[in-house]
Amino acid sequence: MPFSQDRPSDVPSSPDAAHRLPAFTRRTAVRAGAVLGVAATLGTTGPASALAAAGPRRMVVRRGALGPGRTTGPLRAPHRFDLLGAPVRAISGIGLEVRARPRGGRWSAWAALGDHDGHAPDGRRAAMSEPLWFGDVDEVELRARRRPATDVRLELVAVAASEKREADRASTRAAAAGGVLGAGRATTRASGGRASTRAGVPTIVPRSAWAAGLTPKGTPSIGSVQLAFVHHTVNGNDYDRDASAGIVRAIYDYHVRSNGWNDIGYNFLVDRFGQIFEGRAGGVDQAVVGAQAIGWNSVSTGIAIIGTFEGVPAPPAALAAVASIIRWKLPLHGAPTAGTVALVSSGGSGNRYARGTAVRMNRISGHRDGCSTDCPGTGLYGQLPSLRAAVGDVAPGAVAAITINAPADAISYGATATMTGRLTNGATGVGGATVVVEKKSPRGAWVAMTQATTDGDGNWSAGIPLRAASPVRAKGGGATSSAVTPPLDPALTTTQPTKYPRTGRDLTVRGTARGVSEVTIVLRRKQDGRYITASRRTAKVKNGRFVGRVPVRRSALHAVTVEAKVGGRTFRSAARGVRSKG
Repeated sequence: MPFSQDRPSDVPSSPDAAHRLPAFTRRTAVRAGAVLGVAATLGTTGPASALAAAGPRRMVVRRGALGPGRTTGPLRAPHRFDLLGAPVRAISGIGLEVRARPRGGRWSAWAALGDHDGHAPDGRRAAMSEPLWFGDVDEVELRARRRPATDVRLELVAVAASEKREADRASTRAAAAGGVLGAGRATTRASGGRASTRAGVPTIVPRSAWAAGLTPKGTPSIGSVQLAFVHHTVNGNDYDRDASAGIVRAIYDYHVRSNGWNDIGYNFLVDRFGQIFEGRAGGVDQAVVGAQAIGWNSVSTGIAIIGTFEGVPAPPAALAAVASIIRWKLPLHGAPTAGTVALVSSGGSGNRYARGTAVRMNRISGHRDGCSTDCPGTGLYGQLPSLRAAVGDVAPGAVAAITINAPADAISYGATATMTGRLTNGATGVGGATVVVEKKSPRGAWVAMTQATTDGDGNWSAGIPLRAASPVRAKGGGATSSAVTPPLDPALTTTQPTKYPRTGRDLTVRGTARGVSEVTIVLRRKQDGRYITASRRTAKVKNGRFVGRVPVRRSALHAVTVEAKVGGRTFRSAARGVRSKG
């Protein structure tokens, strides 16, 4: 996450200062970014006129307290907090900067609160700024180059001390046990389950360690992994090792509760000590779509180093950890680690390229290569050539494949359809992998319905409620199955039409159908002791009901039925008899 506004040097504040602040510059702020600011000489409450309101998770700063040459003075938060952000609309273009401290303690450096830098789900605008991490503070001070059009609401995220401690302890235990794909899956690899793709798997702290009690708001979407974007998270670089899990938890809270996303935006996070944390759920060995590079999320994985690297390089331990992720992750999904890849931008606010633009990018890119941002900072961005050299040229492993099977028997509307299949890598079943089952929506988009974990031989099974005759597919191990349509029984019924319709006119047919969008009304005429098709017409189904008409051309005994094709088979209603007259 970048600093998207120029930033000034650290200046002590005074609530009644009449002098004008020095000009804002990015480089002076960056050089100060890793050190604490000068201690303020003011009281702890700040000017009463600057603070309009305060409450749990928020404080509102009056627009009149901000503007050229002014600072708010110290403002006391309603409670201690770790991280803050603000709505994009309120701070766009004003050059807002924030610093914070524990009450009466030393100020942090001034940090720019960027209004937008390309972190968002594809197809959406960012509602909130990128967050700034301060860690256990309760006083803030603000300044801006321009006066905002409205009061500025600050969103405050606090992680309880007990949650931080437990997240650190659980992360330490999980790492010692081998992480997400470590000791718990050694037997699968030893028996041939996935040796080719899991060789050199890095130790990754699972979500269950740092996110105890937190669950994503929805099932993840699956895309592809053709490149890796490198990010920084914009916070101090001097945090202790035991603070890392709490930082990740706070970023999750902000992404989900403040931004309204389903989950944390990054696929992986790395601290300065080289610890790797699982980010978005399922994204360790699956091509889970994140919210880390708008317009490119569906074709990439996002790795964020915790810290700010605008004027300083990232630590060697962090770079080594990032290299270990990329060296394993890209080949797992069939992508080499070296060279470039041709992609097409899906556009969006914060993307550098218009929708549909063909772009060639490095397999290992910085966030700024695809989005309008300074991320991952000039220091870290300058290290990308050495990162690429450390990763090396690793070719993809065996190609993964996944199958999906629909139930053989018809499924009643609303009942559960059990889908089955197998995930393989080459000829070997892949055990312990996540499989996501998706359904095609009426608009043509694939929507995740549920997920399952493969057994030791790669077999999987998952149940989905069946309320529409829609194609279903499975994704896992970077592979996508062909689509199948489960055989939903639409429970077709008809009401008795006019028993004696007039020849040469249309016969109106009404009835019900569930889970299908249209039916076919078939009129069969009795001739020489058997029924032959005389006419057929389609009718749209709306709210489970349909009305349609078929022409009656000859006087005879007829049978009326309604049909629907689902999953390769035809369902029919009971026949209704009518006798047409001239």
